[in-house]
Amino acid sequence: MSIVNMQRELEEIISRHQDLIGSEAQNLQLEYAIGTANKTEEALEKINSENRLLQIGILGRVKAGKSSLMNALLFNGKSILPNAATPMTAALTIISYGEELSAEVEFFKQEDIENIKREAKEFELEFTKLKNNALKELKDRRKKKQNFLDKAKEVLEFKELNRKAEKRARREIKSNMTLTSSYDQWQRIKASKVDYTQLPVFETVKSNSLENLSTELLAYVGADGQYMPFTKSVHIKIPQNNLKGIQIVDTPGVNDPVQSREERTRELLKYCDVVFIVSPSGQFMSSEDLDLMDRITSKEGIRELYVLASQADLQLFGSVKEESDGELQQAFNNITTGLAKHLHNTLSKLKENNPEVGSAYDSLIEESSKKIIHSSGICLTIKETFNQRELWNEGIKTAWKNLTTHYPDNFSDSDEKLSISNLDLLANISTINSIIDNVKDQKETILKARQEEFIQAKTNALIKYKKSLLSYINEQVEELNNTSIDALKTEQKKLKKIKENVSDIIDEEYYEIVDSLEINIKNDLNDKLKSYFREAKDNINDAEETRTESYEKYVGRGGLLWLSKKYETRYRDITTVRTGAIKTSLENLTWEIEESIDTTAKSFILDWKKQLSRDLIKLLRDNVNDEDLNVSQIKKVIRNVLNTIVYPELSYTGQLPSTLSANGTLEDSRAEEYMSEAQSYVSSLNGRVKKDIKSFLSTLLTALKAIEMSKSIFGNYDELLQTLEEQINNKEITFDKFNKIKNELEKVA
Repeated sequence: MSIVNMQRELEEIISRHQDLIGSEAQNLQLEYAIGTANKTEEALEKINSENRLLQIGILGRVKAGKSSLMNALLFNGKSILPNAATPMTAALTIISYGEELSAEVEFFKQEDIENIKREAKEFELEFTKLKNNALKELKDRRKKKQNFLDKAKEVLEFKELNRKAEKRARREIKSNMTLTSSYDQWQRIKASKVDYTQLPVFETVKSNSLENLSTELLAYVGADGQYMPFTKSVHIKIPQNNLKGIQIVDTPGVNDPVQSREERTRELLKYCDVVFIVSPSGQFMSSEDLDLMDRITSKEGIRELYVLASQADLQLFGSVKEESDGELQQAFNNITTGLAKHLHNTLSKLKENNPEVGSAYDSLIEESSKKIIHSSGICLTIKETFNQRELWNEGIKTAWKNLTTHYPDNFSDSDEKLSISNLDLLANISTINSIIDNVKDQKETILKARQEEFIQAKTNALIKYKKSLLSYINEQVEELNNTSIDALKTEQKKLKKIKENVSDIIDEEYYEIVDSLEINIKNDLNDKLKSYFREAKDNINDAEETRTESYEKYVGRGGLLWLSKKYETRYRDITTVRTGAIKTSLENLTWEIEESIDTTAKSFILDWKKQLSRDLIKLLRDNVNDEDLNVSQIKKVIRNVLNTIVYPELSYTGQLPSTLSANGTLEDSRAEEYMSEAQSYVSSLNGRVKKDIKSFLSTLLTALKAIEMSKSIFGNYDELLQTLEEQINNKEITFDKFNKIKNELEKVA
């Protein structure tokens, strides 16, 4: 019998005999966290549906070869997916299986566009400031050079100085990728003839073929597409068997001007089972790649990282060919060995200088030679269209000519079998597919283990629940056999006397215990918060670096006739900040608070309830003669009372503010501003969470202090005795009912 069916049978039995075991069943359900059969079924379905999907993340800068990789994986190298012309035109793309060929396009919301507009304005202000500073410096330099100019010449020179200042300002502001991207995006939005206020949130594009869908999508993600400036993401659904159970996430550039999309990108990557970092072999592991990798955070569970060295065919010539004596396999070994060494050194240095990255890149550092994969999308295209040369563009023709010229022993127009074999070697898609298959197998194993673990835990809880119900029935039957009406009347009289003697003592003790709860739970929660915030502050500080750079400073003229310019080498400290590391730290902080604050409170309350029960029983024993006290009944009564208390929820959800939307590595004043904003966010978050805890404690204590514990205990006790009296008066009928329930429960297995 499945656990769901077992639970349903138990629910039906309890429903039929609510009068005899309903109250006890409810208490036991709370004790063993049983829930309902429907909830159990939903939990099992959630494990199956949410975790079975294999999520593949693809990271890479513009023109790194991401589209070629996806086209190779899904469409045998055919150019189905459109390429982004610039980082600014790159939408977040999700690809998964669908019964119908379609694409769901998500447009920017009004708040997204307002943020882009605001940052575009910031760009203009910053550009003006940089230009004015540069112009002032150039003018000061000109004054030193020449004190007098005629008016006409002065106007001409001012225009030249203005041009130079503008050029310098544009060069400097390029380092602010977020503002630059927002400005570019806003210019495209303004230039568009589309009224974005009339656009829906989502739009579905349907097509009868992949080729047609690709063409239609150009309107949304193509560089000159009508709706390109407003497209946030595209979810392509394809009725293709190799996509069943898979979701591919293709991420936009690091300088994403849209905060909400950047947050969603980071969230999707967090739950990817395997992530391919695509980096061109010729510019391998550049600073831009490292900025993109800032999006990768540590997480529990399965998550494989691989670096895909794309466009590997372009590295086969020159010195690589000479060192390998034109031997293809040796050439590739040399390329991958060099790239693996570079990967290891780059990431080791990154971790050494930025300890806040934690263990996110450890697998790439420790197994760099195994984690790097060479690839060539163009070689796969050549292979798939080897006998359809009319489909080749100039780029494909050039690539083939280079291969046949430099490696004639491996590539030949006349030897298709040999050429296909070596094109496979360069494309290397089989290696990528085997990695995905391996991760899928691992995921299935983990999923199966999770299912079994859940089922076992729930089965154990149900067995204990059933066993406790049977024990309760046996106790009730025994009590019926051993209790007479006269004895019951005597117990009721004793109860009345006990109530008169100890009610005030119970209430006083209870309120003292409630007061101690306030102090202890507050201290416990605040201690946890301190450790979380301390770690977050340390990680933020670790993300800031200071490096010294030299520069040449113009100091005037000298030499014969003062014709030569004089410069001095000077030094300045540059502050840099890795925004990804800070975002990760802040996201982890928020997640830890969300996950642990309510759990900690619930755990503390659970322990407090157990202690309260022990303290109240001890109090009664200290003030009541043992022969007058039915300890077994008292325990039941106190448990029943405590289970009726409704405890407030303590939860917190937070979102990073737009002031922390910048991406990549920032320098100088922007780095310092970002650090200041991050620290302000931490302080603000700390204050908000403490306020939430205070509000939670206030609600909790109000609820607890509203309880008259003595009245609740003795009232509940009196009800139990009245029920027992009714059962004694109908002893035979009650025995029959209990035996029937017992038989029904024992059959459930």
